[in-house]
Amino acid sequence: MPKFTRRRLFRLAATGSLVGLVGCQSWAPCIFGYKLGAGALYDTNIETVYVPVFNNRAFQTTPYRGFEVDVTQAVVREIGAKTPYRVVSDPDRADTELLGNIVLIQKNILNRTQQNTVRDGEVVVSVDVVWRDLRDGTILSAPRKPRPPGPGLQPGDPPPVPFDPSVPLPPAPCEVPQPVPTRIVAGGRYVQELGETNASASKRAADQIAVQIVSMMEKKW
Repeated sequence: MPKFTRRRLFRLAATGSLVGLVGCQSWAPCIFGYKLGAGALYDTNIETVYVPVFNNRAFQTTPYRGFEVDVTQAVVREIGAKTPYRVVSDPDRADTELLGNIVLIQKNILNRTQQNTVRDGEVVVSVDVVWRDLRDGTILSAPRKPRPPGPGLQPGDPPPVPFDPSVPLPPAPCEVPQPVPTRIVAGGRYVQELGETNASASKRAADQIAVQIVSMMEKKW
């Protein structure tokens, strides 16, 4: 009976890893047919993303002035950390473009103290996002579904015009996809008794927005 030493166990483990790697058709590492890394979740045909500073159409008071810059920075950091895409500053060198518009900033009071001060609150932010392919104009964040075929002839409809081959066909309609924004809502809670402030809640909301946007950029299953 062969004796299993540490060297033999390491050799068996290496052999099993090589067997698991057999069958991978791409350069992405995979084990037993399952791809590893961000390449399995995102479209590898896209390499660069242009992310301009988000617009802020919400009512801006003193704590929220410049909040769009914080959200943009959080999105850029999340894209660089979780996706294989590279953020560029020139739209002419980018494959896609990510546009964001902050439409609403709310501050809700969830609980009060006996002195009628804020004990538990939250900051809720709503953002409209459009992710567009600059190469062909496709809206990647909300792709348009194909239109269903129209109904056939109904009783009482005029008969169809007979086909005349001498009449030239009309040009095909050029349908330009309209950018339908995707609404993202994120919030951040804060408890003043624990030392948390409105700034920390806004930071949490910005991070949650970035996480949801990057999750939206994953390819469809």
